[in-house]
Amino acid sequence: MKIAIVSSKNTGVDYHRLIRPFALLQDHYEVIRCEGVSEEMFYHNFDVVVFSRLLPVTEQKRFIRDLQKRGTYVICDVDDYWVLPTNHIGYKSSKYYKPLMIDAMMYADEVWTTHEKLGKLIESVNANWYVIPNALDPNEPQWQPKESYGTKIGWAGGITHFHDLMLTKDAWVEVVPVICGFRKEKEWIKLADNFRAEYIESLDVENYGLLYNNFDIAIAPLERNIFTQCKSNLKILEAGIKGLPIFVENQHPYTDESEGIYRVDCWTSSIKEAMAMEKEEIKERGLALRRFVLDNYDIRFVNQLRKERLL
Repeated sequence: MKIAIVSSKNTGVDYHRLIRPFALLQDHYEVIRCEGVSEEMFYHNFDVVVFSRLLPVTEQKRFIRDLQKRGTYVICDVDDYWVLPTNHIGYKSSKYYKPLMIDAMMYADEVWTTHEKLGKLIESVNANWYVIPNALDPNEPQWQPKESYGTKIGWAGGITHFHDLMLTKDAWVEVVPVICGFRKEKEWIKLADNFRAEYIESLDVENYGLLYNNFDIAIAPLERNIFTQCKSNLKILEAGIKGLPIFVENQHPYTDESEGIYRVDCWTSSIKEAMAMEKEEIKERGLALRRFVLDNYDIRFVNQLRKERLL
């Protein structure tokens, strides 16, 4: 079987949903990465084309239809809800991308997504959807567990989580958190001006897991709305595979049950709870969560679901 994955950039989404999973499927399929699309794609006789969210091409509907006419099965992978809250950094541009994402889902042969809650929303556009959870590769150097433990509390991610992080702003009375992912751009500078923390610069997607070595307890605050509830549990996977316990907003998508996961309704009291943890307890709970992630979210296990759909 000849498969094309369409990935123009090394974004986190493309890396986790396309690049890394299909790199590990090379022994089973002929996989070609296309950093864009053109009519040249029609003449490569691809059996399957997989892309994330939307195709970077004008007249997307026609392009998908032309692929299908040539016998290509088209799969759209969707990891996020396409209706953004008004305070989201990408809200203005989303008004342009939203109809394109809906078209992509509608005209694809099937849609892959991260969990059932998002799948139920996709169903109104395309009833042929399947859950392929996010997963990590424990063999990657960036996902090796921590070697030593302290008591630092931290977070790693992108600036789209500005308002999520601000939920914890008043909780840091006696300690300064570590915030990883800083870039020299307007929204990050705005966060730094409003949120006292130790800021550590971002790393590329093949190394960003190393940022988790800068702290010992992870946090995952989330605003409470339908958009955030449609996100995935990736923060749990990242912290867990590194051997860190994690405090998460008490809402979907953080529904996993494992030692090392702490549910938060009040960040002030939960930060105090985290601060009271001893190093040995942090290590014990973190390694328990790592075992849970390895048992349930190893990318090789999750890739079996992809193979079932590609038969």
